[in-house]
Amino acid sequence: MKAIILVIDGLADRPVKALNYKTPLEASDRNNLNALAEKGITGILDPISPGIRAGSDTSHLAILGYDPFKVYTGRGPFEASGMGIELTGGDVAFRCNFATVDNNLIVKDRRAGRIENTEELEKAITEKVKLEVDYEFKSIKYRAALVLKGKGLSSEVSDTDPHESGVEVKKPEALKKEAEKTAELLWDFSIKAHKVLKEHPINKNRELPANFLLVRGGGITPELRSFKEKYNLNAACIATTAIIKGITKLAGFDMIEAEADYSARISQAIDALNTRDLVLINIKEADEAGHDNKPEEKIRVIEKLDRSMDRLLEFVRENYLVVLPDHSTPCSVGEHTGDTVPVLIAGPEVRSDSVEKFDERSTTLGGLGRIRAKDIMPIILDLINKSHKFGA
Repeated sequence: MKAIILVIDGLADRPVKALNYKTPLEASDRNNLNALAEKGITGILDPISPGIRAGSDTSHLAILGYDPFKVYTGRGPFEASGMGIELTGGDVAFRCNFATVDNNLIVKDRRAGRIENTEELEKAITEKVKLEVDYEFKSIKYRAALVLKGKGLSSEVSDTDPHESGVEVKKPEALKKEAEKTAELLWDFSIKAHKVLKEHPINKNRELPANFLLVRGGGITPELRSFKEKYNLNAACIATTAIIKGITKLAGFDMIEAEADYSARISQAIDALNTRDLVLINIKEADEAGHDNKPEEKIRVIEKLDRSMDRLLEFVRENYLVVLPDHSTPCSVGEHTGDTVPVLIAGPEVRSDSVEKFDERSTTLGGLGRIRAKDIMPIILDLINKSHKFGA
């Protein structure tokens, strides 16, 4: 028996007044998700622990059975790895956003209008920005990664990203004495890149020019025990975002290039199980709708995904499926929150409960009760008969 973990990024939400105090998930037409909930066992889940606002990185680590409190060094290394940068010991990696700032470095848009094509901007930076240490810089749309390479570097520096619009970019500060050099290098890079970006032809005609790089999430390369060694499972990942690709790549997953269509991704996962034991699928768009404060867009994403899930109803007759968000991204907040998320597990030997709908409130009555993300892998291993007895 095989397993798919379907992570619907940022799906969980809070009641929305404009939706008659339903969540986007409750307000959506979701026949397949409801059918899977009816076939399976459901519950609610804390990505980390009650009230903790999990990042996509820490929550995915927990879902895959890694203790984020022990292995997490920052978002940067995962982002860099997912963008194809090879990390070595001593490297310090950062997550970056192309952003829009004014002449006083006041942030106008943290994602530069979600700019789609940044290849030419990336090329201009790597060709024109020189530092006293080597570095690598890569981008995908408005997201980017910066890796500083050299001796005497430290990840103990503060973010330049103020995490909100209408305020000034922050100058990085050394959080420890040994990080002073890194903080200076980071600001040097930021100012030089700003000069290159604001003069670039692409930005001359943009209403929201991508003229600054907001930097955050610095970290050193984490030490992750391979998923194969940890569980004796061959695994693959289907994702579009660098952060998820990076986590699974560093854990030794095979990378499968995600198709644009949701149903095609599900078919990719099912086909991949011919030679693997487990596939992780990440669907990002619901999270983006939450960050953009657009409940109607989140409903559209949910319904589009639900219509693509027909094959999973057949799949769970002989295999196992876990469906969950990695965290809540309420449209009213626009950021991750510490709310619980709904979870369902369906498969041939699952003891189903009486829940018939998949949403934040219905699953509070489910047979799983309230669990944590770190419980997912032990449950999967038990169901596919790859677990080991604890005790005599």
